[in-house]
Amino acid sequence: MSANIQRIIIDKDQVVTVTLKPHALNIFEEPQNNLWTFDLEGRLIGMYVNGINYRRTLDNHFFKKTRRRFNGETYREVNPISMDEAKRLLEKGQTFLKRVESELPVSFQFYVRKVLDMDVTRLTESGERFSRIYLPISILPPDQYMALVLQITEGCNYNQCTFCNFYRDRPFHIKTVEEVEHHFKDVKSFFGEGIKLRKSIFLADANALVIPQKKLVTFLDLIRCKFPDIPRLYSFIDVFTGTKKSTEDFSTLANLGLERVYLGVESGNSELLDFLHKPQLTDDILELSNHLKMGGVRLGIIFLVGAGGEFFRQKHLEDSLKLVKRLPLDSGDIIYISEFYETNPQYRSTMETRGIEVPTRLDIRTMSTEFKAAVKQMVPKGVSVSIYDIQQFIY
Repeated sequence: MSANIQRIIIDKDQVVTVTLKPHALNIFEEPQNNLWTFDLEGRLIGMYVNGINYRRTLDNHFFKKTRRRFNGETYREVNPISMDEAKRLLEKGQTFLKRVESELPVSFQFYVRKVLDMDVTRLTESGERFSRIYLPISILPPDQYMALVLQITEGCNYNQCTFCNFYRDRPFHIKTVEEVEHHFKDVKSFFGEGIKLRKSIFLADANALVIPQKKLVTFLDLIRCKFPDIPRLYSFIDVFTGTKKSTEDFSTLANLGLERVYLGVESGNSELLDFLHKPQLTDDILELSNHLKMGGVRLGIIFLVGAGGEFFRQKHLEDSLKLVKRLPLDSGDIIYISEFYETNPQYRSTMETRGIEVPTRLDIRTMSTEFKAAVKQMVPKGVSVSIYDIQQFIY
């Protein structure tokens, strides 16, 4: 199904365009340039109304995304909105759709009815259903925000980093084959035709590749069977367990669809890593990276900028650049520069104990700008270098 576009004049100076795409339905209202996007189950994905971008999470929370200028820098902000406000904005879009419904071709009618039936009450029910299938999805890499998440593990097998609080609410658990089969069945049923929005699969939670190889291969075979239309797989990985897999192991996983893994290096400086309770050796990072690349898996390397403040700034930068220079990066790999944002109170306590001043948001932005510029000068052509703002994550 290719995109079908219907442009309907509803008043002298007002036009509503309804677009039915292979993966979504859009309502666009002019001259205000307001836009509503729905998946093919009728669930609201996002809205752009009166110049403000709004997003709905699958567990039915609503947020507005704005930009703010401060001291010459632009910061993106995400803030929740009330259900009453969300209802008002949603119904505005649905009202436009109702006004043009009778003029739309038959091919639109099935999906239009789904959108009009999906009011706030039904969206709430959908969100509750999602929350019965998934534990909260804490974080994804920016290029995977629209992935289909499959929680074949729960939690983090390490879970001791002072800067991270994403998985403190759950024990680490590798699911059984029976649990995974049940999870996949529930996921397919929940998403329905909405799954067409998802162009990749992300293996969750924090380090799904910790699963022993034989069992992991079984899981990936199941994924290929249950989700044949989404061939590309992605996952986080950590050094502590990644070095236990060989080049041959990664080659097997690549043949089953594993496209890229994301490694939270955080820093090339061992002192800062110890401070963050994430001790890992440069040699182990390089060994894992080489095994992955030789196995045909691309790399996403994440550096945490601003952690440790001004005290660690220079040594963090210098040692991280030395590490980047030694990494086997080539076209298709990504380096993410994550601007530090406190999620774990233990971090601030550690900073205060060491007598290290906590940097301001502007300080961290300055460090990330410096870090990004230095990294971009040394990576091979085709390696992407991007800012990773964890506050922007919405699933």
